[in-house]
Amino acid sequence: MNGSTHATTEMQLLEYAERLFAPLLREGLFDSFERAFRALLLDYVERKIETYKRKIAEFEARYQQTFEAYSAALQGRATPDEEEVWIDWEVALTFLRKWQKIHAQIAADGSA
Repeated sequence: MNGSTHATTEMQLLEYAERLFAPLLREGLFDSFERAFRALLLDYVERKIETYKRKIAEFEARYQQTFEAYSAALQGRATPDEEEVWIDWEVALTFLRKWQKIHAQIAADGSA
């Protein structure tokens, strides 16, 4: 994709996003496109964080321990089912950290 095509695509995307957010501005819920976009993005990210926190809490409740303790208990003796649980739990922790990092970056940009 050359520079001209890239710029055109970006402009089309921006125009589309502004049309999607227009009702929020018309109804006075937000005073700018940027504030609406940032608020809705933060809401989405916060929901993802809560989803992964809930999954991690479910693992901790089911196995009555933290991920670290579960990992240590499996060291050198895990069954395939236990390994699958370990992987799912690790994925939940990894995505929780990623979404938290994204949240911090968006929240730090308070200019919008």
